[in-house]
Amino acid sequence: MLRSVKLSLVLGVVLLASCGKYNKVLNKGTSEERYIMANDLYKEESYQKANRLFELILPSYESKPQKEVVVFRLADGYFKEKDYTTAIYYYEKFIRNFPKSTELETAQYQIAESYFNLSPKYSIDQTDTKKAMEAFQNFIDNNPDSDKIADANKRINELSYKLETKAFEIAKQYYKIGIYSSAMVAFDNVILDYLGTSYKEEAMFYKFKSAYELGINSIYYKKEARINDAIKVYTRYKKAYPNSEYIKEADDLYNKLLKESQPKQEQNS
Repeated sequence: MLRSVKLSLVLGVVLLASCGKYNKVLNKGTSEERYIMANDLYKEESYQKANRLFELILPSYESKPQKEVVVFRLADGYFKEKDYTTAIYYYEKFIRNFPKSTELETAQYQIAESYFNLSPKYSIDQTDTKKAMEAFQNFIDNNPDSDKIADANKRINELSYKLETKAFEIAKQYYKIGIYSSAMVAFDNVILDYLGTSYKEEAMFYKFKSAYELGINSIYYKKEARINDAIKVYTRYKKAYPNSEYIKEADDLYNKLLKESQPKQEQNS
């Protein structure tokens, strides 16, 4: 027990001394002292403290070769602290100032990773998702021989799926609230904008259901044309996915369309 207390006291004294030294350098240290301590703290993974010192000395190192280290470690420190917006700012500053740096590839990739980490769930605005996809594509274009190409492509696929999901859910929402014409256009957009999407089968099925509802519930003079359109949508869907999990429901709706399209006297005979 006593030994444990003594150890705690020793650690407390060391911690206070360390904090005291840091505050002294932070408040009254020279640029060189701050630079040395900032790099030490960075290596110790104390990124928050290191960033404060790096930002303080950055103006003093604007025309010095150490600026490359300062800016890159600022960017990296903020990335490690999960402040991705600030990390992007410093990575972009690094790329502008040091276009021939050996760390250029890393900086480009980390910008894309930062946007990836800022990308929200599909139901929220996807601006950062699109920026992440663009950044990963720029990385691939600029670094075709990088060993991170596979990772970048994987990220693009993940981000694309998020956009596909958002587009599909918007289309499905149109269907649910009964705006069937808009739903049909939106389902088409899912298929056309995201070639090879995993939502294609379901999008074609819901497009048919939308066309069915639009035809069945149309006013008299539009009904025949819309039912015929719905039958065409069904035919394309069945040809593409004859063994679809939704095919029984689709067949039932198709038969109702056929019955509805028959003249009344035929239905009664």
